[in-house]
Amino acid sequence: MSNLVKRILVGIVGIPLVIYVCYAGGIVFLIFSLLVTSIALWEFYSMLEEKGFRPMKELGILTSDAVLIISYFVTKDFIFFEYVFLIFLITTEIIRKKNQSPLNPVIAVFGLLYITIPFIMLRELIEISNLNLVIYTFILIWTCDTTAYFGGKFFGKHPLSLISPKKTWEGSIVGFLSAVTISLTVHSFFSDRISFNDALITGLIVGIFSQIGDLFESLIKRYCGVKDSSDLIPGHGGILDRFDSLIFVTPLIFIYYIYIK
Repeated sequence: MSNLVKRILVGIVGIPLVIYVCYAGGIVFLIFSLLVTSIALWEFYSMLEEKGFRPMKELGILTSDAVLIISYFVTKDFIFFEYVFLIFLITTEIIRKKNQSPLNPVIAVFGLLYITIPFIMLRELIEISNLNLVIYTFILIWTCDTTAYFGGKFFGKHPLSLISPKKTWEGSIVGFLSAVTISLTVHSFFSDRISFNDALITGLIVGIFSQIGDLFESLIKRYCGVKDSSDLIPGHGGILDRFDSLIFVTPLIFIYYIYIK
């Protein structure tokens, strides 16, 4: 079975599931977030172990779960827990008996900033609009990713980045234009729920930064000398490989809709 067929089959099952979880929100989305972030963090920490770092994986994942649960049931002031976690990890690293490095706690905390915090933001985005912004963002990312892939396959001639040699400028432009076009199309059907400016800005953010998020994760993998974050999902690699664009885009969408708009 070809890699493309595997990707399509996984998408047929996975996309409706993700849409349902985002539509349901609440405790369903919390459980989904706990599962996805735990696996993604494990993959992230494991990749960096290939370079000799030794972040405390179990402690990092348990802290991530605690932050998600506390932010859901108690308070949304999640940045406070990042500082507490950093101090705790530094203290733990100092008394550690082997594999000590000042970068270990930094990597562990970065994992939470990179992977966990965006899922807290996603949960808040579900609640702030009569148009589900998370499903909307997912659709734009899937559109950008898919059209960039086929655009590069059929029209690609000029490499986009040494980080990922198969990506091309032609594919990237097709993905960008597709994200903006679909976003404005959503506005044309739901103009009472999302304005033209909001649709345009959302499309621009996704069209540009979802691709940067994908390249950033590729940079991590290239640095660590691995092909995929894991082999968990047939044809797709790992959980982090599937959510790299989303976690990179989410803070920008969050800042726009929560603070700017």
